[in-house]
Amino acid sequence: MGASGATALAALRIGGRVAFERLVRPKARQRDDVPCAPRAITPEWLTAVLCEKHPGAMVTQVEIKPASAGTHERHRLLLTYNEAGRRAGLPGSIFTKSLPSVVTRMIGGFNGTARVEGQFFVQLRPLLQIEAPVGYHAAFDRRTFASILLLEDLVATKSATFCNHRTYVTREMADDMVDVLAALHARFHGDRELATRYRFVAGYPRWFTIGAEKMDLEHYTRKAFEAASHVIPETVMAQRDKVWPAAMRALAVHEGEGQGLIHSDVHIGNWYRTAAGKMGLCDWQCLSRGHWSRDFAYAVTAALTPDDRRKWERDLLVRYLERFAELTRSKPDFDESFRHYREQMVHALLMWTITLCHSPLLPNMQPEETTLTMIERITTAMADLDSIDSL
Repeated sequence: MGASGATALAALRIGGRVAFERLVRPKARQRDDVPCAPRAITPEWLTAVLCEKHPGAMVTQVEIKPASAGTHERHRLLLTYNEAGRRAGLPGSIFTKSLPSVVTRMIGGFNGTARVEGQFFVQLRPLLQIEAPVGYHAAFDRRTFASILLLEDLVATKSATFCNHRTYVTREMADDMVDVLAALHARFHGDRELATRYRFVAGYPRWFTIGAEKMDLEHYTRKAFEAASHVIPETVMAQRDKVWPAAMRALAVHEGEGQGLIHSDVHIGNWYRTAAGKMGLCDWQCLSRGHWSRDFAYAVTAALTPDDRRKWERDLLVRYLERFAELTRSKPDFDESFRHYREQMVHALLMWTITLCHSPLLPNMQPEETTLTMIERITTAMADLDSIDSL
């Protein structure tokens, strides 16, 4: 069965399951239950997953408030505890990420990204000394593709503000983003444990090729070039037939030495800033194992205005390499690193071509204005640095 046939079959299967859940309206009460939707969350289930280390503590009431929707649906839970729960200092509010609909289960469940993100928060997040949310609980149902993730309410704990494509990233913010990435990449740099102990973290070439097949990425990238032609520089439009072969060649660096943990989706919408001015990373569903230049190229080209990127990109790379060297005692060569930066831009672009044009079985993942802004910024960088011909 081809990729399109498998996708259609999965959509039918998921559609039937979601219809059943909406009719029966099951409730989650035991720790091992996976709530099919926020409406299935009960005080009993929250007590089981949040209070097990605090004898006598109980969640007595939960109020569910919708927050946002995209590849997941996000809800804020306001929690009330008994006296033992209050004494334990358990969180009064948390955020959920879930897959209650057909479209969210197709993008987060069928593609496996929700499962990976849940395992990240349970197994890897405690090992990282970076600004990122704390995860309280994660569960995934391989049969129904239902998923639940309970996360720190960053607004309540750190007065965080979340960034978007309209956020102006100052040099101070950009420096801090680079520092976060260096710390992330350094933690498992060259460590075989990442591939052997944490096998849910796929190598980037595998992550990319499986996702590309499932979403028919090459086909929809060609469609996206036509749909976004008004924001893509002429030099890149003229080379659009070279983009996919360049992307295939750019996978090579991820097969070599120096692999580490990479976020893989570090566009500006996945960053937040705390009241203390620290930049943090959320939305870890595209986690993979690969070369650090993938994240660096994506963050710099997608977060900064073209003028600022032109002025700062070399200095930001110098800063990154210095921080990376401090943490790993290994300093990559600047010229080679800058070449990788140019090469990996094409993979940043492919995160947005599939966002602009995709199968009707998949949800609209971002507003069109956001998507076009990202495509414009990344392709402008590709034009400035002759990215396609660097491969």
